Amino acid sequence: MKSIIVDDEPLARNELSYLLNQIRHFEKIDEAENVSETLELLLYDDYDVIFLDINLMDESGLDLANKIKKMKHAPFIVFATAHDTFAVKAFELDAIDYILKPFEQQRIAQAIHKVELAIGQTSEQQNNLDLTPSTSNENSQEDAKPSKVLPIEVDERIHIINLNDIIAISVNNGITTINTTLGDFETSEPLSHYEKKIVTQKFMRIHRSTLINKAHIQTIEHWFNYTYQLTMTNQLKFQVSRSYMKAFKQMMGLS
Repeated sequence: MKSIIVDDEPLARNELSYLLNQIRHFEKIDEAENVSETLELLLYDDYDVIFLDINLMDESGLDLANKIKKMKHAPFIVFATAHDTFAVKAFELDAIDYILKPFEQQRIAQAIHKVELAIGQTSEQQNNLDLTPSTSNENSQEDAKPSKVLPIEVDERIHIINLNDIIAISVNNGITTINTTLGDFETSEPLSHYEKKIVTQKFMRIHRSTLINKAHIQTIEHWFNYTYQLTMTNQLKFQVSRSYMKAFKQMMGLS
C-alpha cells in the first residue's frame, strides 16, 4: 500500500507516519505540507490512500479533497485533523474515514482496515470487468500479447499512439507531456499511469519525472555531477539523474 500524509505540521506528519508503520508494512509513505506538493506527488505515482488535514496553512484540505475526487485514479481519502466540525462535509467528498488528533493507534488501524477492504472490493470489480469469455486458444494467445499502442485521452478525444512513435513522457509544472513523432500531447494522468501501460524494454525511467524511449536517443553527453544529458531525435534534451545512472548504463551497455 502506498500513501501520502498531507499536513502542514512536521511533527504531526512524523507521528502519523510512525503509527502507520507500526500497524502494517507500507510500500511507500510520502509527505506533503500543502496542496501543490500533494498534486505534484499524485502526478508522479499512484497512491492508495491520502491522510489529509483540514487546515493547510492558508489552504483548505477540503478543497484539495474535491480536486482529488475528480481524478480518474483517485486514492481513498482519510481526513486526519484536529477539527471535528467538518465530518459531514468530509463524507460528502467521499472520504472513507475521519480521524481526530491526537492520533490513537487503534483508531488509525480501523481506518487502514476500511481502506484495505475498499481496495479489495475495487480490485474484485476490476477483475470481473476483465473476465471476458474467450472463444478459442487463438484469442487467448492474442489477448496475452503486450499492447503495441498507447491510448491518450485529451479533451474528450482518445488518440491511439504506436509505442514506437513515443519519444518521451515527462512531468513538468503539474502537466504530463507525451512527446511523439506526431506531436506533443498534454494530460493530467500521472507518469506511473503510462509507465504501467508501456512495460517494455524500449522504455526506461531516467528521472523521477521522465520516461524515455531508448530507440529515440540521438546522443549521450557527460553532464554535471557525473550524470548524462540525452538529446532525443526530436532535439529535446533530458538529464539522467544520479539515482538512475546505474540502471541507465546497464540498459545501454555503457561501462
